[in-house]
Amino acid sequence: LQPLTLLTFFPLVGVLVMGVLDGVLIAVLASVVMLLARSSRPYVAFLGRIPGTNRFSDLARHSGNQPIPGTIVFRVQAALLYFNVDHVLDVVRQRARQQTGLRRVVCDLSNVPHVDIAGARMLRRLHDEFAATKVDFKVVEAHGPVREMLRAEGLETLLGPITRHTGLADVIAEQEGSGLSNLERRLN
Repeated sequence: LQPLTLLTFFPLVGVLVMGVLDGVLIAVLASVVMLLARSSRPYVAFLGRIPGTNRFSDLARHSGNQPIPGTIVFRVQAALLYFNVDHVLDVVRQRARQQTGLRRVVCDLSNVPHVDIAGARMLRRLHDEFAATKVDFKVVEAHGPVREMLRAEGLETLLGPITRHTGLADVIAEQEGSGLSNLERRLN
């Protein structure tokens, strides 16, 4: 059975066995446990270019997407918090071990609404590990509060500017040497 289906049985069984109030309390507790379990293992999408565009989406869900040679681009589909950063770190490390000729790893934070100190430190750890192997690590598309946390943890001094002006397409264009990035075009 699917977790959501199981969740619908908790109130029914709770009410039948323990009464209405206790059954509702059991359902609430089960919902919180499921929410925490799901949040502790967020989906990490590895991105490729949508053919003919400057846009990127999940390679696993869209087999026609084109991987970027020598590059891993990943997007976490949740907040980066103390209880899920080890999972994200493990998933990214595993993917990096599988990639040959790796030159750059890009973390797209466009779907990350919040980063706590553990999340910022996990990104620093990724930077340090990749830098030790001469692999460039970039962070793009971070929202305002996320940028503030990353700056407060000193990541801007390691990664370069963490700004709303540089997007994923800009970083990939810079790496591919395909002329001016969108940022450079806007500044000229």
